[in-house]
Amino acid sequence: MSTVSGDAPKPTGLVMQIIIRRDLLTVLSWPIGPLLAQSAHAATAVLHRYKDHPDVITYLEGEDGRGWEGMRKVVMEVPDEAALRMMGEKLDGMTNRIPYHIWIEQPENTPTALALIPNKRPKALKKIMDEVGCDLFK
Repeated sequence: MSTVSGDAPKPTGLVMQIIIRRDLLTVLSWPIGPLLAQSAHAATAVLHRYKDHPDVITYLEGEDGRGWEGMRKVVMEVPDEAALRMMGEKLDGMTNRIPYHIWIEQPENTPTALALIPNKRPKALKKIMDEVGCDLFK
């Protein structure tokens, strides 16, 4: 629960995308709780791993020191592991690469989610998402 303060935090224009494998729910019958945990693992890992990146700092602190109050995240889905891995490969090939982290659930060694650092949603990212079948999680 957040506290109410006088003014809303200044928006940073940054959003974090968290991509989950849909087949974990539909084919492999994972319960929703563990599936949600995968998104939390990926988001936490990418923020920690890239904590010194300027966009992560802005996302967490904001221009007014209250960035955490204005955080924006979107949860998306890809059909399966192949699409999740393909997304990582395509992200690696971007001219202006957006750092990301793929969460590998242990001890199963199963890639479950991918989280990108907060970004301004460049057109190249939208194109990659379309190519791998990434859509809003439903």
